Amino acid sequence: MHRLPTCSFIFSLLCAMPGLLAAEVEIRRDVEFTKVAGESLHLDMWLQPGMSNPAVIYVHGGGFTGGDKQQIETGFKPIFELLLPAGFSVVSVNYRVAPKHRFPAAPKDVQTAIVWLKDQSKTLRIDPDRLALMGDSAGGMIVSYAGARPTAQSRVAAVVSFFGEHDFALRVSEDPCAVDGRTIPRPKGGCISGGMAAFLGFRELETPAQQRILDDASVVHHVYRGMPRYLLLHGTRDYGVPIEQSHSMQQAMQRVGADCQLVPIVGGGHGIGGWTAPHQTHYKQRVVDWLLQALGKTTP
Repeated sequence: MHRLPTCSFIFSLLCAMPGLLAAEVEIRRDVEFTKVAGESLHLDMWLQPGMSNPAVIYVHGGGFTGGDKQQIETGFKPIFELLLPAGFSVVSVNYRVAPKHRFPAAPKDVQTAIVWLKDQSKTLRIDPDRLALMGDSAGGMIVSYAGARPTAQSRVAAVVSFFGEHDFALRVSEDPCAVDGRTIPRPKGGCISGGMAAFLGFRELETPAQQRILDDASVVHHVYRGMPRYLLLHGTRDYGVPIEQSHSMQQAMQRVGADCQLVPIVGGGHGIGGWTAPHQTHYKQRVVDWLLQALGKTTP
């Protein structure tokens, strides 16, 4: 059995770790993990010493149309800076973005990255049975979908989704409609943001074919007993992706007997960069504790 460091040990080392990490953690950047129709996709890795380490695979946000794997060191830094001291290897992946590449290209790319990591697990010193997906905003939706609909080779042990969209049907029905940090009356054809339109391929919900795409992209329609454990984090004042998206996902998973925990950030908006009030920062400890529990033991 492999056990991760205790939380008290982790946080006592935070101030002293930078030098230690620089000496022991191996950093590999811009590693190609696949090529799709001539388009090369890359990932960055921070690899722990030793063998069979648990790993967190980060998927960036960007409204489905932008963003980059480097966001783990900028906008997602409050969590990234805790993962390495906690004993996790970390991988940050790029994926094809809309509108050039519509759903389901992005989650398929993430699943391809998972398979590549498992194939290379011995060389990378990671445990293929102790992998967690983690993403924020558009990345939160992508990891939730990839975790709920795995191939035989791309299953992970856990998923952490920060303010992701899980129920597009609910999003379309919103009135008033929360988009781009504000609320507006529901437009003709439904509440569909620009990023969502680019990702799904339509701006107004009008045809049965569009409804099928919407239903397929809604993670709540793909939950099942025995799926990976999920942790959802969401601000209660999120006007980019309302917290009802996480409530819907948690309720759907609970109905089928799957494990899903939701951490509401009271007064929190869209993005962890604003979660700095004393009553909000508890989410950091909660994420690390949950990952320690979810990935702390090797499967017998």
